Amino acid sequence: MSAVADVTVFLLLIGAAAGTLVSGVGVENPATTTNPAAEQASTLATSTASVEYDLLVPPSEHRRPPDHATRRQRTSHGTVAELLGEAAMSSITVGGERVSSAGTDFESRVAAATRDRLHSRGHRTSVRVTWAPYPGAPVSGEYRVGNRPPDTVDVRAATVTVPSGMENVSEPAREAAKTGGYDGVATVVARSVVDGLFPPTQSRYALRGDYPADVLMATRYERMADLTGTNVAVKRQSTVEMNRDLTAALAARLRTDMRSRYDSPADAASAVRTSRVRVTVRTWSP
Repeated sequence: MSAVADVTVFLLLIGAAAGTLVSGVGVENPATTTNPAAEQASTLATSTASVEYDLLVPPSEHRRPPDHATRRQRTSHGTVAELLGEAAMSSITVGGERVSSAGTDFESRVAAATRDRLHSRGHRTSVRVTWAPYPGAPVSGEYRVGNRPPDTVDVRAATVTVPSGMENVSEPAREAAKTGGYDGVATVVARSVVDGLFPPTQSRYALRGDYPADVLMATRYERMADLTGTNVAVKRQSTVEMNRDLTAALAARLRTDMRSRYDSPADAASAVRTSRVRVTVRTWSP
């Protein structure tokens, strides 16, 4: 069971962000004996872990059963790099504000599992996990294990990538730049983000499902609406309609941001990277 699928309430459904070692993890800097960071990155990409955690359910009066509980125990299994990627996607923010806090315990447990795998005699290690649809975007996910390296030391680094669960829209973004300018690129990116966070079919099943799936998904929609300045009516609108409204609001925000960052729509489209999470390992001597 993918933790991303869990914390976004695709309970008992297939998680979009679940990857495999062969096809899901890419190593940008292969391990060598002269680069301890590359060795550590290779370890994260190849070693597996099972993480037990509590799914945190927000308080709600909506269809709450008599035996309700605010914590539901779950287990997630995968390579450590994949779990780190899921932790970053669990902590997605819009304008610096979290979309959901349901996975905070999962994120803590992943940090502990990662520290168990990082053993480098004579070196200190930190891991930074990042996702953004393009650099500096107002919607992003970031997760850290360990302290930042000091500015005064020599740092070695290596990176692996894992699936984000978002659709790869690099080519559609380039095509949209030609026909729709910044607005076209922003709409393509926003649709990928919203449908990645709220797959319409799975989200509909969750909203119509039992506690706590319905509460978690409704809360997530309402939170995303607040952060994007959108009016959604979870009880009256379909998931397709809500996703359409969220996409329009997020696209407007991304369009303004892209105009401030890129000289042309083509440049903005070239920077789009929605489908991968970067796991960067840094090592240094204490």
